[in-house]
Amino acid sequence: MRIHTALAALALALAACSPSAPPESATTAEAPTAAALEIRDAWAAPSPGGVDVAAGYLTLVGGSADDTLVSASSPRAASVEIHEMTMDGGAMQMRAVTGGLAVTAGQTVTLAPGGMHLMFMGVTQPFTPGENIPVTLTFANSGERTIDLPVHPPGQTVQH
Repeated sequence: MRIHTALAALALALAACSPSAPPESATTAEAPTAAALEIRDAWAAPSPGGVDVAAGYLTLVGGSADDTLVSASSPRAASVEIHEMTMDGGAMQMRAVTGGLAVTAGQTVTLAPGGMHLMFMGVTQPFTPGENIPVTLTFANSGERTIDLPVHPPGQTVQH
């Protein structure tokens, strides 16, 4: 137990000194270890008027071992799916990713507008700028990681 606590304290100290540390909005429920998968730059777009869907974005940085984002959930939506957007004959199509989203060790996977994203369906209340949306990401190896996605329009950042 002492080793686990010492490793967690070391990882937190290194993250605090690192310019590439995850923003406050991407903190996890558990203290990360030095080899843990990182979640950075998490945010959600405001809900479009009159619909019960919204999108979330983030960056995943693989740790020392391969992992897979297998699912996501939020108390603010009936379901959350990992989606990708592709072009098919000049038409953009969106579909759920089957089998999870691979995160290769040491590599970066970005969920961003126009590409991969979290699709919140059956949103209980519209996402409005300034609020935080809780979401739990479930990884095959890293387990559950709960983060907050600050809501803001694309291109804006959150002031801490």
